[in-house]
Amino acid sequence: MKTDSRWLLPLSLLLAACTTMAPPPPEDPPAPKIEEPLARPCLSHDEAPVRAMLAFYASNARSPAPPTRERGVAGDPYLLMRQAIQYGQGRPADLHKAQSALDAVMRSTHPAAPNLAPLARLLHEQYGERLRLEQQLRDTERRGDQLQEKLDALTAIERSLPARSSLPRAPQENSR
Repeated sequence: MKTDSRWLLPLSLLLAACTTMAPPPPEDPPAPKIEEPLARPCLSHDEAPVRAMLAFYASNARSPAPPTRERGVAGDPYLLMRQAIQYGQGRPADLHKAQSALDAVMRSTHPAAPNLAPLARLLHEQYGERLRLEQQLRDTERRGDQLQEKLDALTAIERSLPARSSLPRAPQENSR
């Protein structure tokens, strides 16, 4: 029996490579985790009112409550911000009242008003954009209704035209 030597050399090299491979290096044990206490950001005196308003905004977004008639200190920016948020997130939203309340916060001379002014500006711009988009939607819907009316009128005109006869017309001769 004759052995085919063409396969012997590659097979022996393959087997030799398997046996001469170095074992993989042992894995390093994971470094012990050093537990640090959860670092809570220090709230400055200026950030606390804004965070409170953002929390109110988030909680009111989940279940909007109707604006309340809370009595507080006249011109209290916290109360005005809460009312503005409630007006802006109500169903349906009263964005004009919300913007009026936010204007009052931005113009307020109350000592806490400067802390809330950036949030008031942001909400004022957002509510203004929503008003603009709502107006644009109404305009687009009105224009769509007008176009549908024109299309209906054209369809009515087309129906009122006499039906074409099915007889073929004789070709007209050009008189020259």
